Amino acid sequence: MVFEETGMAGDPIPVEVRDFLIRCIASVAQLEALLLLRTTPQQTWNVPDDARRLYVEESEAAKLLRGLVGSELAVSDGSFFRYQPRDCEMLDMVDRLAETYARSLVPVTRLIHERDIAIRKFADAFKLRKDL
Repeated sequence: MVFEETGMAGDPIPVEVRDFLIRCIASVAQLEALLLLRTTPQQTWNVPDDARRLYVEESEAAKLLRGLVGSELAVSDGSFFRYQPRDCEMLDMVDRLAETYARSLVPVTRLIHERDIAIRKFADAFKLRKDL
């Protein structure tokens, strides 16, 4: 599938996918968690199973899954999580994200990391420094 609208010249990430990533995905690990749930949309996942599949600690897996629920990309009954975007538009956007990630893994991960760095720099600007 070819996307008509991409980001800046030569950017392989479509503008809508870029915006979605920035709004809804907090980390590469969370993106991987989303794509894992997406592979088996009818399956429910618990935190230990998700942690093992993603090679992260259970506390990190729980945080990732709760973030997906908060972004309305998954649902939870408290113990189990399942892929369920809130509507067809979001379902389509996750499909487009998965296609983009498969085709342009490095640019997608770079976008996520660059956003994290920018957020940290912004937050650091408000920290009180002892040496001032």
